[in-house]
Amino acid sequence: MWNLRNVSDPTTINQRTRELFSLLTKKASGTPKLYAVGEVELGKWRKLYGLAQCTRDLSGSDCFKCLDGITGELPHCCNGKEGGRVVGGSCNIRFEIYPFITA
Repeated sequence: MWNLRNVSDPTTINQRTRELFSLLTKKASGTPKLYAVGEVELGKWRKLYGLAQCTRDLSGSDCFKCLDGITGELPHCCNGKEGGRVVGGSCNIRFEIYPFITA
């Protein structure tokens, strides 16, 4: 699934999305909850928010593999979009240019 709105600079958001999910994949697979949220700067006044989550039946290494695999799907579904989600059988990721998680 993806946000219907395109960004003005797809190269930057695509790069920052990959960076964000690289960090979140490592963080989620290294915690017992197999869950991580985070954000990266998109510019002076904008941020990109992300979530990575695995089902609790996975090991940390299997969570990493699952998240890494679905992150690879982002260019196919969400290239240059303001947000998107990829849902797998045992893990999912989401990113948006607005905060969608409250702590």
